[in-house]
Amino acid sequence: MKTLFIVVSLANLSLLSGCAPAPLTKADVDGRIVCNVDQMDQVERAALRANRQVVWINCPRAVLRAS
Repeated sequence: MKTLFIVVSLANLSLLSGCAPAPLTKADVDGRIVCNVDQMDQVERAALRANRQVVWINCPRAVLRAS
């Protein structure tokens, strides 16, 4: 029973390790457009201080630059 459990665990581990995404390179990151979470955080904190509600339809965009 232990042997079967170990064999099945190793098989599952080998299958799951194949699903890991490849790490991003500088070429992949450079020029990518993402949400500007820093600006969103500032706006949401200011809204909390003013007792206002923020509903995001589109997030502010930022372009990533690899250095």
